[in-house]
Amino acid sequence: MPGPLPFSARFRALARERGPFCLNLDPTPNLLRAWAMPEGTAGLELFCERVVEVAAPRTSVIKPQSAYFERFGPSGFDVLQRTIAAIQNHGALALLDAKRGDIGSTNQGYADGLLGPDSPMRADALTVHVYLGFAALAPLVERAGETGGALFPVVLSSNPEGRALQSARLPGGESVAEALAAEITACNATRLHENLGPVGAVVGVTAPGVPELLERMPHSLILAPGLGAQGGTVADIAQRFAPARGRVLPSAGRSVLAAGPSVDALAKALDEICEATRRALA
Repeated sequence: MPGPLPFSARFRALARERGPFCLNLDPTPNLLRAWAMPEGTAGLELFCERVVEVAAPRTSVIKPQSAYFERFGPSGFDVLQRTIAAIQNHGALALLDAKRGDIGSTNQGYADGLLGPDSPMRADALTVHVYLGFAALAPLVERAGETGGALFPVVLSSNPEGRALQSARLPGGESVAEALAAEITACNATRLHENLGPVGAVVGVTAPGVPELLERMPHSLILAPGLGAQGGTVADIAQRFAPARGRVLPSAGRSVLAAGPSVDALAKALDEICEATRRALA
C-alpha cells in the first residue's frame, strides 16, 4: 500500500490555493497583553483559538513556537497539543517550531513524541538543530519519511550571533552552512517525491549568501523566517529566494498578529501578506 502523502506534496497543494505563507504563532507575553487576554493558560488558549480560526482557513502553514507554550509547563503543552489539532482541523499544516536535536535514542524520543499523526503532539513538521551532527538526526529523518512529515534544520539564520559559526570554514573550504546543505541534499536524494525530500532547511530572509546556498539544496522546502518585525521584506523574498520558487515558506508572526485582536483586522492583514508572498514567488 502507498505510504502517507508527504508534507511537501500537501504544502504544494495548499500553496496553489492559498499561497505559500507560513504564520508564526508566537503568543509572547507582550502580545497576550496587547490583545487583553486573561492571565495564564486561559489567555494563551483563547489567543490561539482566535488566531487559528482566522488564519488556518487562509494560510498553508501555521508554525507554533513551542517555547511560548512550554513556559506554562504541562498545561502549556496541553494547549499546544489542542492548538496543533485545531490548525489541522481548520485545514492548514502544523509546523512545530521546537528546534529539537540530540543523538540516538533521544532523537527517537523526540520523533515519537512530536512528529506524525500517531504521536502525542501530531505535528506535521518540526524544526531541528544539527550541532551534534546531521547523521544524528537519522531517527527523526526516518520518522518523517514513515509518517509523511518533514524536518527543517536550521542551516543559515538571520541572527548575527549565529553568523560566525554558520560561516566558519571547514578543512575542505566549505562553510558549515554549505556542508550542511550538501548533507541535506544527499539525504533527500534517496527519498524524493515529486523532486522533494522530507528534509527542508531554515534559511533566514536577511542572511548573507542566500541565493548561492539555495542552489545547493534543490530537493528541499525552504522555511524563510524574518519578514516584518525581523527586518525582511517581500521584495527580499522575491529577489533572494528566486532559485527556490515553488518550495519556499516565507514566514512572519508579530507583524501580522499585531493587527489583532480585531478579527476583521487580522483577516485583512493575513489576506494581504498571503497575496503579497504569492506574487513574490509566482
